[in-house]
Amino acid sequence: MRILTGLQNAIDTLIPVHPWFNPVASDSTLEFIESVFGPGISPKQAVNIIIERVVSDGDDGVKSLTALMDGVDIDNLVVPRSEIMASYGSVPSNVVDALKLAAEQINIFHSQQPKGGWIDKDRGVGQIINPIENVGIYVPGGRASYPSTVLMMAIPAKVAGVPSISITTPPMKNGEIPPVTLVACDIAGVDIVYKVGGPTAIAALAFGTESVSQVDKILGPGNLLVQLAKQAVYGVAGIDALQGPTETLIVADDTSNPVFCAADLLAQAEHDPEARVVLITKTRSILSKIEEEIEIQLKRLPESSAAHISIKNNGAFVVVDTDDEMVQFCNQFAPEHLCLLNKEPEELMPKLKAAGGIFVGENSPEVLGDYTAGPSHSMPTSLAARHSSPVSVSDFLKITSLISVSKERLEAIGPAGVEIAKAENLLAHAQALQFRLDSEIRSLGNGDNGN
Repeated sequence: MRILTGLQNAIDTLIPVHPWFNPVASDSTLEFIESVFGPGISPKQAVNIIIERVVSDGDDGVKSLTALMDGVDIDNLVVPRSEIMASYGSVPSNVVDALKLAAEQINIFHSQQPKGGWIDKDRGVGQIINPIENVGIYVPGGRASYPSTVLMMAIPAKVAGVPSISITTPPMKNGEIPPVTLVACDIAGVDIVYKVGGPTAIAALAFGTESVSQVDKILGPGNLLVQLAKQAVYGVAGIDALQGPTETLIVADDTSNPVFCAADLLAQAEHDPEARVVLITKTRSILSKIEEEIEIQLKRLPESSAAHISIKNNGAFVVVDTDDEMVQFCNQFAPEHLCLLNKEPEELMPKLKAAGGIFVGENSPEVLGDYTAGPSHSMPTSLAARHSSPVSVSDFLKITSLISVSKERLEAIGPAGVEIAKAENLLAHAQALQFRLDSEIRSLGNGDNGN
């Protein structure tokens, strides 16, 4: 891994500027687009082509795109309930038990989050909070199956009270969904599962087809094309966030265990060749030990593991002089995962303001958060932790403002509204308020129907 010395050098090298304004596609993504759509097609253009075909051709468009892009012929886009239940027979019981334990922990965590509305009767205002009626969750496939993503996304939706939860995920080459993913769907209480992947799935959820029900909000991770599709359909449907490659930032010092540091870096590096894994320290001497341990652990991973590529291309050690510089870098980098493996993490924690999740101490590895700790592992990436949060119950709720003031309250706050409306030269606004403050005009009604 490369070593970057100095705060400004690390910022200039590792922190992108406006990553979603003009996202950079990997060579493999560009090669894939060219193989499917021909030369000269940008990722955004490819996504627009896909959306237009789904909108115009419905199920037929989804099936033809699935054959074209995934090399899979699908007859029925919906996974039948019988197939979901039969999947238990193909999943070892210890895995089923592990998924159930994870589901329990996730449910406990999210059940403690507030879901109720409120009203201030004296002021006549409040909030009505209801679950979104139907949501669609995208679960990636391709390199691996991700039953944990099913649990992490669907369970908070269930806790929020969403009546209809759909999962869409890419089929395998045999046209089926991995059984372990279907088991997770059943455990999480998912209502319907679709055999559709990539940007095609996002378009189908947003606009609906003969088989795919249109949803109000789309959530979930995925590759660049999936995220660009989410960006493109925003407004037709709500989206959770634009999610880039996974990120981990480890804070270490001379007391940190090199084995743990290396293991945590590689655990995220194996997600994706584009994964970004960084370790920051004031103690340069520990870096050689961690580097040596990375090489040892890499040899235990398959040659096909993305960790070999991402650790080489996107891995970095950052060396700074002070705790303040360390905190400044952490907050500007705004990592998805911030792992504190230094001796006294509690001294840094009050100053850390931008991270998807903070993992404190060697007993709380990020991988535990991926599976069984409880909080959703769907966290903001690509600087979004500066303004966004991990998936939680609130992502599946919508708030309606309630205004129901009394006549006395109207008389107390209405005149100020009249003055503001006049200052904005919105005379009809001022008039609508002034009429209600005029006792003679009020008397023209059938009665005072105020509160």
